[in-house]
Amino acid sequence: MIILRLAGGLGNQIAQLGAALLLSERVKSKTIIIDDSGLASYKAKHVNQLVNYFDFTRININVVFKRLLITKSRLPRLLPFNLINYPLISDKNFQTALKGANKYLWMDDYFGACLTQKNLNREIEILKSIFIQKNLSKQEGCVIHIRGGDYVEFGGGKVASTTFYKNAISKMQKNYGIKKFYVVTDDKEYSSSILKGVDFSFVGGGMKEDFYLIGQFKFRILSSSSFASWASALGINSKNGAVIIPKEWMPGIERNLHLPNEIDIK
Repeated sequence: MIILRLAGGLGNQIAQLGAALLLSERVKSKTIIIDDSGLASYKAKHVNQLVNYFDFTRININVVFKRLLITKSRLPRLLPFNLINYPLISDKNFQTALKGANKYLWMDDYFGACLTQKNLNREIEILKSIFIQKNLSKQEGCVIHIRGGDYVEFGGGKVASTTFYKNAISKMQKNYGIKKFYVVTDDKEYSSSILKGVDFSFVGGGMKEDFYLIGQFKFRILSSSSFASWASALGINSKNGAVIIPKEWMPGIERNLHLPNEIDIK
């Protein structure tokens, strides 16, 4: 079996689930135990969101949510030795674990930066097969995801800056004839301040609604957010249109993976 310690918000949780499913496919493990008890320790008090977005009956793996005392020790993060068939798995030795055959593994990390493009592409395929896709219609225009609040204070405002959004909007207008933009955000005041002169409307308003909305649009401008990235990758329009996202997650931390239909801007 595989044990996974769940951490972070929805985007991080999906990344961890994708890594666990990819690993279970490689080593042919049939059970994944997910311990979500650590979510309550966050200041923001995260909760398990996976059960709201994925139907685990669609996959031939037994996914169990269960509290385990052993996960409190965080050993995979403390002792990430790079050895074949080593049971403690973090970002640092995830690629080595994929080469092994150990069916008894304990995972503890965010499992985003350790992926290859091929890994991510396969994770998207697996996750889309169990993703609960709502009966939604595809949307015209371009959606813009803007993350405000503490994200800006931590450096996100420098990566997904006013200049980034202006350039991305210009690209959408010139290359694809986009005239109307729809903004999904957790900070309307901040969004309004960086979109002066742009014809836009606010849409959404709740986590679930926002997540599905992003995936409905053919054209997407995203912040450097795992939430927005997974919403785009799993959405009904994920293989169409164009996606623009900053080159960095945070200042000095570059993304080395690309979303489906991602395009580049200067």
